[in-house]
Amino acid sequence: MAGKIQKKHFKSLAVIIAATVLIVIGSTMAFFTSSDETTNKFIGSRFDIVLFETKWDPEKAKDVVPGDELDKNPQVYNAERTSGYVYLRVTVPCDSQMVDNDDGTAKGTVGDGVPMYKFMVAQGTDPQTYAVNTEFSPKQAANSDWQLVTIDNPNYTRYDREKQQYIYVYAYASGGELTMLRKGDLTTPLFDKIRLWNFNEDFDPEKSHNVLVEAFGIQADLTGYTPDQIPEIWAVLEGEDGG
Repeated sequence: MAGKIQKKHFKSLAVIIAATVLIVIGSTMAFFTSSDETTNKFIGSRFDIVLFETKWDPEKAKDVVPGDELDKNPQVYNAERTSGYVYLRVTVPCDSQMVDNDDGTAKGTVGDGVPMYKFMVAQGTDPQTYAVNTEFSPKQAANSDWQLVTIDNPNYTRYDREKQQYIYVYAYASGGELTMLRKGDLTTPLFDKIRLWNFNEDFDPEKSHNVLVEAFGIQADLTGYTPDQIPEIWAVLEGEDGG
């Protein structure tokens, strides 16, 4: 498998942090959790998932200006033994300051603000193009293999007004059902790049602009749950995570 697991994090304008959280449910419905932001690898008694970002280059995140794009392709690998279902949670800071259109004219302001980064999804290779939602809104583009878990709003999972950030939770799912990730399987990327909004001179470069990506896994042989219960299974994971 090409690429490396992200192992170092840099504090800068566009620090992108990858973390992984493992949840295991056994036949007795007992929960086991673990966390390790350095290796992004978590080993439970029967389930092991790894968060990969093979295109991520932390050096390129040290000097980012509005409008820049960064390669970033979060995907999840099932390392061994038990089949499971996986989710990715992406936390993106937002800003309500004025932003500019691509031609330099002011776009304006919006209620709770817009996510400071927009997700970009690869659309073919000859030539390589990318789909990105450019609306002045929280909407994001994502690979069709991933389904947004909607709770507060159809455009995102939750908005944290105190911290001014949007939380997006995506289930690895197709046709309304979770996709089983078997031993040795690797998901498709949730997205392939991120773009920093084209903020104007009111943009505060000293503000924290971290994007947090977390992977969550749960055994597929769940007692009392079916693959179409995407929000319900996420609620189990989020509850164990303390979210």
